[in-house]
Amino acid sequence: MAVSKSRLDASRFFLRLAIGGMAILMGFEAIRHSAFPSTLSGAGHWGLHLAEMLCGVLIMIGLLMPIASLVLTLVVGIPIVLGWMHGAPILGNLHSLFLLLVVVATALGGAGQWALGRD
Repeated sequence: MAVSKSRLDASRFFLRLAIGGMAILMGFEAIRHSAFPSTLSGAGHWGLHLAEMLCGVLIMIGLLMPIASLVLTLVVGIPIVLGWMHGAPILGNLHSLFLLLVVVATALGGAGQWALGRD
């Protein structure tokens, strides 16, 4: 069954809103529950969370989708892979794994017609 162009654009739009909103909330919660960075490591963590929030905004509005999706995939995916390398169970962090898979799907699907930076 073929999907109409308007339905496909609507699904991409709502997927972008969901992924961008989730990235913004995850980054904001992490920053909200941490102290102001006093070390280089703490500043690095803050920088990653700010990058996560920025990528969420870019994905929501559909601007620079390939770059924002790649950065968000790395920000979410690298801790998962490092955890697996250090013995964490494959399905140990389902929330982050789900977010990673949906971000990859968003990157592959593109921004759609209802975006500032159209494909």
